Amino acid sequence: MDMKEKIVEYISSSSYSKESIEELSLSLNVDALSFKEFVKAINELEDDGTCYVTSKGYVHYARKINIFLGVIKSYRKYSSICELNDGRTVTIYNENMKNAYVNDYVRVHVNKDDSAEVIDVLSHNLWEVVATYKGKEFVVEENRFPYEIYVKNSKKTFHLVEGHVVRLKVVKYDDMTLICEIVEIIGHKNDPGMDILKCIIKSGVKYTFDEKLLDYTNKVVDDLSRSLNDELAKRKDLTKELIVTIDGLDAKDLDDAISLKINENGNYLLGVHIADVSHFVTKDSILDKEAFTRGTSIYLVDRVIPMLPHALCNGICSLNQDEIHLTMTCFMEIDHQGNVIDYEIAPSFIKSKARLDYDDVNALFDNKPTRLSYSKEIKEMLFNMKILSSILSKKMKERGYIELNIDEAKIIINEKNNKVIDIKKRVTSTAEKLIENFMILANETVASHIFYMQLPFIYRVHAPIMSEKLMALTSTLKEMNIILPSKQNNLTASSIQKVLEKVKGSDYEFVVNNLMLRSMSKAIYSTENIGHFGLASSCYTHFTSPIRRYPDLIVHRFLKKYLVEQNYQDETSFLIQAADNSSVNERKAMSLQREVEDMKKAEYMTNYIGLCFEGIITGVMDFGVFVQLKNTCEGLMRFDTIYGAYEYNYSYFQKQFKIGQKIMVKVVSTNISSGEINFSYVKQNGKKKGNSSNAKANH
Repeated sequence: MDMKEKIVEYISSSSYSKESIEELSLSLNVDALSFKEFVKAINELEDDGTCYVTSKGYVHYARKINIFLGVIKSYRKYSSICELNDGRTVTIYNENMKNAYVNDYVRVHVNKDDSAEVIDVLSHNLWEVVATYKGKEFVVEENRFPYEIYVKNSKKTFHLVEGHVVRLKVVKYDDMTLICEIVEIIGHKNDPGMDILKCIIKSGVKYTFDEKLLDYTNKVVDDLSRSLNDELAKRKDLTKELIVTIDGLDAKDLDDAISLKINENGNYLLGVHIADVSHFVTKDSILDKEAFTRGTSIYLVDRVIPMLPHALCNGICSLNQDEIHLTMTCFMEIDHQGNVIDYEIAPSFIKSKARLDYDDVNALFDNKPTRLSYSKEIKEMLFNMKILSSILSKKMKERGYIELNIDEAKIIINEKNNKVIDIKKRVTSTAEKLIENFMILANETVASHIFYMQLPFIYRVHAPIMSEKLMALTSTLKEMNIILPSKQNNLTASSIQKVLEKVKGSDYEFVVNNLMLRSMSKAIYSTENIGHFGLASSCYTHFTSPIRRYPDLIVHRFLKKYLVEQNYQDETSFLIQAADNSSVNERKAMSLQREVEDMKKAEYMTNYIGLCFEGIITGVMDFGVFVQLKNTCEGLMRFDTIYGAYEYNYSYFQKQFKIGQKIMVKVVSTNISSGEINFSYVKQNGKKKGNSSNAKANH
């Protein structure tokens, strides 16, 4: 047993509390000749996070006192996300950041509620900054940005004017000053959309395609278009089938189409037809490498950053009406209880008969005037689809599918100046649910088929709620007199569903749904099938969106590899790499989407500073409460905004304000660049409610 193993064995024992380095050396019988090796071992164990040495020199087993190493993954308006070395993520509120910033490697103390505090910054890893030129200085317009910026002379001359937005390369850290060089002038701060572009560049997301890739894409499209007839001869011809697409009215990348027939035995024959992007994006091509690097398309409030060039995602791969397109089809025979009793997965080609949109199909279902005129055949098929969707919804709920009712924002932008003109709640109606149900079923069918063939594959997995988060969730719900039934820290999806049904329509519905969401693990991609907890599905993958998600593209490629080519060469190592990379890119995309949405919400609420609104408390912290308004905008009400707050300590206020409680607040300030909205407390008997006609966002 080497020195480090001896130390770890001793300090990790249940009887060990803390000892100084000298005391520890005596306990381990370290002689004078070995003391230097002993100290070196302690330093190495501290560097890898196994032990922690306090400022007074006491050695602790780090895990035992909840101290971990991690990387700051995102830095947002009130808090940051830190990914620990053990794979968990924790929230660090800005008050507890100690000058740490995004990408910094830090040592943190994790609290019982999964929040954390930075103990110290071990290394900095910020090497690029987006700044604005103001008054001959370079300013990073973010709340709590911890560094000063010093730009040294560069070899290239840049002619700067007031308001120019520049990309800076960090050359060196000098305590809390970043020594930088100018890389490029991005534009002017008053350019429409510059605020969002700054967020994109700061995130490190690739947002343009180089000319070489675009030229290659055009060549691929031309070459494969010329050989299309040869390819069609190898596929199932579905051009005579009644197949339609249903998407948002502004959607341009149409990657899924659907069809439905009633068989002679009365069962449904559902067809899910997905754009065969893998035919154009071949293995190891520069297109494939680009898609791997990006991992996903990113949908922001004013633009889409596509995974693939427009010639593919909006062109030859998009299932546009009255055009022949290559697809992968999953036909499923479904009985009236929602069971798939037979299926077929095959390469195909289709010609969509109609480009339908959610709003119009919902109007048809609600017997309201429609924008489009529907043929008798399409109308009959759509209403049969509605019936089948209801059957599938019932079956999914019976098995424990968790249907969270989470408010999502639909941010309306003025296209001329890129400013927010309205914020509405995004509505999921019958047509949207219909497509969701059909896509879930196709994903399950494809995943199950390969799983039972026992071949390497990518799955979409979702782990159950971890015991620590389950305890915190149970405690919070108990304060609302809601009992979460679980046995031995084992919570089933059905138990969650029962609680959600119980609070449906009550004042607690919103907050309970959000608490459930925040307590759950994040779904990821994996080659190991552990099931999908939220969907109560034993086997699930992503098959239905290959235009915008790399895992779906890989699923298509491997379906053809196994089912058509019958090539069973083991590529597990690549699949593991693709799954991990896709999960990382998905988190990066979600972080950027949230940052942009928060920024635009703060921009919108700037118009209502001084007005009062009713909101609901979504979180209670040491320093204040988070409050969400009816239009989904969330802000912080600090306890020190309460009149006479100095007479009390914060623990008093924490007892007065509870999660789920309705409260009147006044908008007192915003910070658009960081997405911050700040509220002050308004007494109920003295409220001055905002005029809803002025606020025009369903506050």
